[in-house]
Amino acid sequence: MIGTAMLIRRLPPHERSSYADHLKRLCSDDRHLRFARAGVSDEWLDSYVATIPEDGLILVGMQRNQVIAAAHVAFDSDNGVAEVGLSVDAEHRSGGLGSELLNQAVVFARNRRAERLYTLCLSDNRSMVALARRAGMDIQFSQGEAEAHLPLPPPDPLTVSQEMSAGLFAVFRDWAELFDRYGSLASELASGGRAKR
Repeated sequence: MIGTAMLIRRLPPHERSSYADHLKRLCSDDRHLRFARAGVSDEWLDSYVATIPEDGLILVGMQRNQVIAAAHVAFDSDNGVAEVGLSVDAEHRSGGLGSELLNQAVVFARNRRAERLYTLCLSDNRSMVALARRAGMDIQFSQGEAEAHLPLPPPDPLTVSQEMSAGLFAVFRDWAELFDRYGSLASELASGGRAKR
């Protein structure tokens, strides 16, 4: 179950380096599973993140201002496809965070009128295959790879409200964290100011 200190939100372009930092914390085996290729270096990851378009969608799970999980959704509007790639820090797996990010990715993809969600992973990426199955994706195995597809219905008022709620929750949570961090300091300054009058 996702902890109360968790925040899931969209990552703006100016915070992309925190996504790269998250990916660099993955061990070599996890990098191989995430990107279905060998030899994924820190430099390759920096280049990968740098090539994500400004309007590219990265959903992240945040804890103590650190990205601990992410879903990158790339849109191919010509073919109506949204491709998703997921990653979760090793110590935060098996808590439902991957499923929650995948569910959010489905909502965001529907709201952008994608007709199909797609992911490609290695056949032995059991975590991703299990996530895809739980999401109702159709999985085809071939030559050591697994391709998963999920037809997406058009957006509806519920998906729009879900995205809006997630965005508003992120804003309110950010404000709450900011108040927790600086509220006591502000109170001290305010009381000190009154004493000097």
